[in-house]
Amino acid sequence: MQLDFLKDFQFRLEDCFGPKLAKEETKVCTKCKRDLPLSVYRPHSGNLNYLRSECKFCENFLAKERYEIRKTAPPPPENHTCPICHKTAEEAKGRGGKNLGPWVYDHDHETKEFRGHLCHDCNRALGNFGDCIERMQRGIEYLKRNKKQ
Repeated sequence: MQLDFLKDFQFRLEDCFGPKLAKEETKVCTKCKRDLPLSVYRPHSGNLNYLRSECKFCENFLAKERYEIRKTAPPPPENHTCPICHKTAEEAKGRGGKNLGPWVYDHDHETKEFRGHLCHDCNRALGNFGDCIERMQRGIEYLKRNKKQ
């Protein structure tokens, strides 16, 4: 799991945020799985009415992790294409947000090892399958079974 540092960490909302925030509306962080006050979530980029799925603590932790990977990983080659969908930089740009480049520094969330440069769509697809080969294989089999000839 990405955030093993939180696995054994138990806390009460009152201890961390005070009694006022403990009574605030809450939601569950998708990373640490804690039910936390809405005030510890940042607005999602591009939509101030929508909160991010991870809390500020997890967001900061993951940002530091990504920063460390970017420091050591090589930049993408000049004519790089996504190894999964074969999109060029021009075709992939803008898919991760208007201020982000076309490529993601993909990495193994357990070992923190850099795997390669992917487009945002393919990176999200792998993430939605939890980087699980068996789940992805079942998805492939499902598509094959239901493909219209």
